[in-house]
Amino acid sequence: MRPSKKTKIIRTAIDLIEAGSLDSVSYDALAQSSGLSKSGIIYHFPSREEMMRAVHQYMADQWEAELEAAGGGPAEQLTGSQRLRAVVVSLRRSATKTELLLEIDARSNPELAAIWQAVDRRWVPSPAEIDSAGTLGLERFLVLLMADGLWLHDYVHEDRLSESQREALVDHVLAKIDQTATDERPDR
Repeated sequence: MRPSKKTKIIRTAIDLIEAGSLDSVSYDALAQSSGLSKSGIIYHFPSREEMMRAVHQYMADQWEAELEAAGGGPAEQLTGSQRLRAVVVSLRRSATKTELLLEIDARSNPELAAIWQAVDRRWVPSPAEIDSAGTLGLERFLVLLMADGLWLHDYVHEDRLSESQREALVDHVLAKIDQTATDERPDR
């Protein structure tokens, strides 16, 4: 099935960001890269802000779909440990430039941040668990930090991780979840 023109525009914007920066996304660049007319792009996205909001939403939706596939279902049907395993599995690969730039961009815009926070609230342990859930909360948050570090590693360190190194690290992080998992119900 062919993607809709709106989806094609969003994917083209993602490609432009990956090849350049957030500033690379313009109506002219989108028209040239997508083969669509500038007026057609404006029809779907009357402002650049609406377009960038759609890019953030698309990427957040993609991540949530990845989390659901890794977890075996929606967040509300999974235990905290199952959700955390899904997060670790989803962050096993290196981040893309687009993902990093969007995450950074979202922190300075409450509306964009809310898009990502909605996914985080469903899937990611809260820092509040460090204080309220005792050792289990501390362990879960440490696992999250390890997964985040694995995802970011290749952008902040000179030596990239090989696939076998990533797999070994992921296996170790997942084992930490198994060590701390208790009889949980699908609520936080």
